[in-house]
Amino acid sequence: MDHQFPKTVTRQELLFEDSDAKFRKLLYEITALADRVETMRATFARHFGITRPQYNILFYIAQHQRDVGLTTGQVATALRVSSPHVVQEVNQLVRVNLIEKSPNPDDGRSVLLRVSERGFVMIDDLAPTLRDVNDRLFQSLSKSEFDQLCTLVATILEDAEGVISKLPVD
Repeated sequence: MDHQFPKTVTRQELLFEDSDAKFRKLLYEITALADRVETMRATFARHFGITRPQYNILFYIAQHQRDVGLTTGQVATALRVSSPHVVQEVNQLVRVNLIEKSPNPDDGRSVLLRVSERGFVMIDDLAPTLRDVNDRLFQSLSKSEFDQLCTLVATILEDAEGVISKLPVD
């Protein structure tokens, strides 16, 4: 049976010589890259004895907590996950003494999350490996290419959020 695969895009900006093959290749490569990054993060998470989602939450809090801490809602919004998911994962991180909770003085209904001293010791221990991996992962990009990549990924991610919100329900 001779069947020609249908085009998956119609925008001329996404077609090359009237073919969407380059577009489809890009999607496969983005997926493969995301899988490689997730594999690296899962490896780093094992260093802490936690899961990859817990690793993401731990590092986001460590990077953004400042002196005050973060609410679960702030973490959920930034990581584009649900607040109940963050609550569940944070509870595990509290049990292994990587995150500490304290009452939120501005909102008695919420708590503030901060990385524990143990958590920071472990992050500091892993930092040389993270620097090496990240430097090598992005070694082929110039500063302007990196800046452009950051902008493009953020823009496409926003587009993706809009698309997901309009997907037909099963």
